[in-house]
Amino acid sequence: MRSPRAKSSPYDHNRYLALEIGPRPATSENEARARDYVSQQLQAAGYPVETQPFRSIRSFTLPWLIASELFVASAALFWVYSDLLWRGAAAFLTCLAFLLYWGLVSGVWRAHALFPKGNSANLSANAPSVNPAKRVVVLMAHLDSTRACLLWHPKLVKNFGPSFQAQTVILAIQTAVAIGAVVFPNIAWLKWLMLPGALLSVWGIIVLLHRETVLDWVQGANDNASGVAVCLSLMEALKLDPLQQTEVVGVFTGCEEVGAPVGAEAFLKARGAQFKEAYFLIVDNVGAGDPRYLTAEGMMPRRHAHPELLNLAQQLAQANPEWNFKPSAVPPGAYTDALPYLAKGYRAMALWSEKEGALPNWHWHTDTLERVEPEALDKMLIVLLTMLKQIDREGIE
Repeated sequence: MRSPRAKSSPYDHNRYLALEIGPRPATSENEARARDYVSQQLQAAGYPVETQPFRSIRSFTLPWLIASELFVASAALFWVYSDLLWRGAAAFLTCLAFLLYWGLVSGVWRAHALFPKGNSANLSANAPSVNPAKRVVVLMAHLDSTRACLLWHPKLVKNFGPSFQAQTVILAIQTAVAIGAVVFPNIAWLKWLMLPGALLSVWGIIVLLHRETVLDWVQGANDNASGVAVCLSLMEALKLDPLQQTEVVGVFTGCEEVGAPVGAEAFLKARGAQFKEAYFLIVDNVGAGDPRYLTAEGMMPRRHAHPELLNLAQQLAQANPEWNFKPSAVPPGAYTDALPYLAKGYRAMALWSEKEGALPNWHWHTDTLERVEPEALDKMLIVLLTMLKQIDREGIE
């Protein structure tokens, strides 16, 4: 399979980001180096580049650690003290903990905004069409990588979604019990219902502290140097062979791996009105396996890909069986940069690649360049270019 013409292959870009730069923590110097590299490549291809600075938390560890500690503290108060005043204090802490938890998993309110921040930025470049543009497509990929965590250990990762759902139910029960104990103070056995949530939160504290003190930042060759590499190569190809009546905007975001897609949210806040009628294609983890279009992501509420883009993906999958292009979904509790656009009703859909029914090397030390498959990068490049040409030729019905 031959890639579209471009100055560099996706693998060349992938290699530079993963090896020459390496791990790219949100708001870090290496994230800035990755941004500089993409900017240089776009400018070398002939694009003016726009930079959008924003501020973001550096990691999801602190917010989740505080939420877990609040759940544990509330249960401890409930067990140690039996009078109504202390039970009221325990119920308050539990409600505060669940409010923070809800903000972290739902996006209904952004709890991460309460925590210390660092500097980051998004990059964007416009590939104009030959004729006046009738449509706009936004290609988006995030630059940063994450620190490993036991939650994504290869032996546990397939259970990530169900485990997250079970955790939410258990913590909701703890919150309801804490409130019920104030309303019905004479029901002594209610305290036993506090234990599952408290023990789960203790385990969460251990996992988070282990993440920060023992584990290291991953190279992020697949997540998401691969997505950046494919989008960058596609922008280079479009400079050589522009679409006829569709403008393509390449957006490279920072700070996706911090517990919320902060860079994508910053772009939406700053330029969302400009792209209300655009199509958003988010490219993430495309360095190994076969391409997948993602039907849903997030957790509470679950957000679904726009039906127009789903229909396009289904049509192309049927027309090109050699791609093995199939539907999939982001596990509950996880997300891509598509999430804020889906929440606001934009025409958005994310794509990634899977191997043996799972996202390979997700958030683990094995996410290295030697596990990136050049043919997977090329295949996703072909898929995206075909989608763009279909949109350009006929639009989406």
